[in-house]
Amino acid sequence: MSQRQQCPRCLRPQSVCLCPSLGHCASRHRVTILRHPSEAKSAKGTAHLCSLVLEHCTLFDGETETDFAGLRQALERDNRPVWLLYPGTEATPLESMGSDCQPGHLLVLDGTWKKVHRMLQLNPWLQSLPRVSFGDLPQGNYQIRKARRADSLSTLEAIAHALTRIDRCDTRPLLTAFEALKQSQLAHMPESIRQRYE
Repeated sequence: MSQRQQCPRCLRPQSVCLCPSLGHCASRHRVTILRHPSEAKSAKGTAHLCSLVLEHCTLFDGETETDFAGLRQALERDNRPVWLLYPGTEATPLESMGSDCQPGHLLVLDGTWKKVHRMLQLNPWLQSLPRVSFGDLPQGNYQIRKARRADSLSTLEAIAHALTRIDRCDTRPLLTAFEALKQSQLAHMPESIRQRYE
């Protein structure tokens, strides 16, 4: 049995290629996504879409300190401030930083809450970074994937909302790509299952 042809760019089957919906988003801030390895082949994942649409976005797969050793060295050579986008009482609300804040480097963990919590525990260097989060929690719209926590957002949504608060860039290309992904997934779900997500 032959495998379906895959788009080399968006990594989806050619029949549901998302490339026509992928625009361009240039930001003052750099974004690095640390993706848990289990998310790499998830059809519902949004990290890869971010790396295609967002100009200054890098994607790393890994879980342990060893996996991210090269990234740590690169960050140490970078003069930009580095922030970890992660909720917590010690996190600075992004709203208080405003769009005139010094351009920085935003790190975002990609995976389920359980898996990103484990990534945090395995990487003390991440725990030592200043954290930023949302003072006013945005409404998530990740219809194709259920979440147990009320403050759950897809990685793409979290990045788009963060950049809206601290950047001057137009994040609509990110949200357009997100909508295309959702519609593609919903269109290929059986009706009985699709109704659960609508």
